[in-house]
Amino acid sequence: MNHRFYMRQIPALLGFSLCALSVQAADYPSQTIKVVVPFPAGGSTDLVTRALVVELGAVLKQTVVVDNKAGAGSLLGSELVAKAPADGYTLLMAGLTNVFLPYVHKNLRFHPVDDFANIGLVADLPNVIAVNATTPYKKLDDLIKAEKAKPKSINFASAGVATPSHLVCEMVNFQTGTQLEHVPYKGNAPAVADLMGGHIPTMCNNLGGTLPYMNSGQIRILAQTGKTRSSAVPDVPTFAELGISGLEAGLWMGLVAPKGTPPEIIKTLNQALTKAMSSPALKDKLQQLGATPLPSAASAFDERLRQDRKAWDPMLGKLNLSGN
Repeated sequence: MNHRFYMRQIPALLGFSLCALSVQAADYPSQTIKVVVPFPAGGSTDLVTRALVVELGAVLKQTVVVDNKAGAGSLLGSELVAKAPADGYTLLMAGLTNVFLPYVHKNLRFHPVDDFANIGLVADLPNVIAVNATTPYKKLDDLIKAEKAKPKSINFASAGVATPSHLVCEMVNFQTGTQLEHVPYKGNAPAVADLMGGHIPTMCNNLGGTLPYMNSGQIRILAQTGKTRSSAVPDVPTFAELGISGLEAGLWMGLVAPKGTPPEIIKTLNQALTKAMSSPALKDKLQQLGATPLPSAASAFDERLRQDRKAWDPMLGKLNLSGN
């Protein structure tokens, strides 16, 4: 009797849940929205996100805050959002690292790409390879020739294992046959400090974290990712110009929500993001960071992920990144 009673209640309960979601979506947003940044405060992703939430909050007429949840190369913050309620109030500023995570952690409790609903892309920040200004390497070819003349003799710094700064340099190794030796640091800041101090000759880093030191003459940028040169460093060639493929994409950032978030909420957020990205103040801030605004259409996000997987999968499959 009780079993039959509960079976009869299931359609009613499902209908109630769907109705509740519909009402919730229609009333969205009615409370503070949190955007999780899976990196420490002060980094490029954090700075871009903080500039964005100001404009996003103004468009949505609701408070939008940043919550830094750094750890495990963006894994900690990404997992937190993937498992959050799918109600549009906990979002993630995702990035290229989400594509890398499955190669680093083999027993993930979620999928860093597939377990999210894409809202829209925000910006692309080029990655660069840079050297201490006192080194003899004036061009990337100089560095490549020196390494090949004495394999494994040149170290490169990165922000950590499987971060974009690490994997950009590994892509250079993969495409050119060099054997630059990886020295991981706990973040970009200490790596840049050792580069400027002459303790390590080269590193890969995002443009925003490198540009100030290039402008001061302490380091030299040899190449940048992207299909075209960034307006912030128009004299620096792209890797593609130098014959190195696979690095046409930079360190993109994009807003995502937990999988299962109602389509109406995703649409509201996408429309708000598109409007926020037209703000002159936000465009100026992105330019200061060396970042380029990206089209916020969901289809553009889907295509970016497809292209990333196509470009990176061959190399990532050959690297032993697991267990780090």
